Amino acid sequence: MSFSSTLRRLLPIAVSVAIIAAAAAVLGRTLHRINPAEVWAQLQRIPWPSLAIGALLVVTVYAVLALYEVIIVRQVRAPVSTIRAVLAALIAVPIGHAVGLGALSGGAVRYRIYSASGVRAIDIGKVVVLSAMPYAAGLGLLLGLALVLYSARAGELLHVAEPLARSAGLALLALHLGYVTLTLRRRGPIQFGNMMVTLPSPRLTAIQYALGAAEVCAASGVLYVFLPHGHHATLPYAVFVAAYVLSILAGLASSVPAGLGVFESVLLLLLPRMPPSQLIGSVLAYRFLLEVLPLVVALLLFTGYECGARLGNRASGS
Repeated sequence: MSFSSTLRRLLPIAVSVAIIAAAAAVLGRTLHRINPAEVWAQLQRIPWPSLAIGALLVVTVYAVLALYEVIIVRQVRAPVSTIRAVLAALIAVPIGHAVGLGALSGGAVRYRIYSASGVRAIDIGKVVVLSAMPYAAGLGLLLGLALVLYSARAGELLHVAEPLARSAGLALLALHLGYVTLTLRRRGPIQFGNMMVTLPSPRLTAIQYALGAAEVCAASGVLYVFLPHGHHATLPYAVFVAAYVLSILAGLASSVPAGLGVFESVLLLLLPRMPPSQLIGSVLAYRFLLEVLPLVVALLLFTGYECGARLGNRASGS
């Protein structure tokens, strides 16, 4: 066996092992920072109906992600089964979120899973790019709506004048409207220097906004239902979404894996009326259900996938 063929055979395995190791390391650091006793105590303080709603919302988040993954692999006409697309989403998204630089880490996972089905690298690249669009669309749309519809409360939350909050919301909505208008009117690719960019179709754009908004609403809803009892009356969900989205954006801008520390710090600044210990307790429960458990499942699925692929290769080679 030549060196090049040996490299082609071993490199994907090495990349997969590196991704699993990196995600496991992040998981270890996360669990080290989270006191299990505190999480358990906070979970005990959360009413059972709220826990059930939170768990249902977590399932909703990953169901939306899996559905969109199936849609985009069909969009690029990749020869991938629905089960494989769902598997890729359930593995790539939690690992990409935990490790950071989701387009690279999650993209590497998708490449490993899809290339085994004969999907071309260029099509995998399209899937990686398209997979990031709904979340960005949902974040921007919901933040704009919250700033416009609840400008007075949002201004108080952000410590800015009400007109400024409303103006920022209108500007954000105008930006999204301009993008949607462009997808409706522009059929051919757009050139940026030496790069050609093809916009999604109007149908896919509508799907991206709908599923992106659903994902953000479900994810933010998990934390909202976990907030200390009595704070929901003084903090409407639509206003809370603005604080949540800004905290998420700060975490993404920091490039810290999973936004650890940054997300919590911004929430504490934006929600000063909420007792810090109780808010952090709610965030711990939120992270545990929405991030830690899915990451554990993703690592188990990815490890199982690699073991299955390895056994399949041995069987076919025998």
